[in-house]
Parts: sequence; structure tokens; C-alpha cells
Amino acid sequence: MKNAIIFFISIIVLTSCSSEIDLDKKDKTELGLEQLPNDLKKIYSTTFQKANDTTTYNIFSLDKNYELTHYWTGMHKQLLTKGFNHHFVINGKEFKLGTNKGDPFILQNKKLYNTTELNLTEYNFEKAKYMEIDLTEYLTE
Repeated sequence: MKNAIIFFISIIVLTSCSSEIDLDKKDKTELGLEQLPNDLKKIYSTTFQKANDTTTYNIFSLDKNYELTHYWTGMHKQLLTKGFNHHFVINGKEFKLGTNKGDPFILQNKKLYNTTELNLTEYNFEKAKYMEIDLTEYLTE
């Protein structure tokens, strides 16, 4: 019994000491397609194939000095998950963003973009709303 209590306390401590920056708590700017930079318009207007695997996401870094990687946690991914979240690692800095955010996820000029539309495969990019999250304070060269 004592070992079980220590185990659960360890799990709680490890998950509460996460170094991830919660992007859901950061200010976001909502944009329409016409307000996006041209590079982003081109990416968002691409026809993305419908995939059966809803855990496969389109991720792009247009910042040559920043590598962007992504993974997703939630049902069917890990036994002890960090919740239903998107997780990004940008040059060693860790960020998380709640689910129900649409891809592609794009990093440009130290800003992370995503769409509020969950299904761009319907080719509704012209009507979609896009979110911009400024990461300048976290991404230093």
C-alpha cells in the first residue's frame, strides 16, 4: 500500500512540474484568410487529403532557424497521458495547445498559426478563421 501511494504521488508531482507553456492561456489574434501572409494563404489553400487516421497532422516551420515538431496525446495514444492536447517542441521549448484546433499548424516569424476549422479537407479555407499566437517572448535566437 505504501508503494502505491508513493507511486501515485510521484505521478502527480511529475505531471504538475511540466515545463510546457500552455498556449491556451496566451492571447490569440483571430484572422480571416485575407489577413494571412501570402505563404500561409498558399499552405491553407492546399487541398489536403482526407485521412482515416485523425492523429496525423500537417506541421510546417517557415522559420529557417526554428525546428517545429509535434505530437498529440489523448485517447489511444498513451496510458498516462497529459490530457487531450497538441504538443509542440520548438528548438527545445515545449508548448501545449488543447485539442479541437485544426491543422495545418504553421510557425512563421515566431508566431504559431492554426485554424478554428477542424476540417479543411472540405476545402473551406476561404471561410475559415485562423488563430495567431505570438511566441516571440519564448523563442530567442
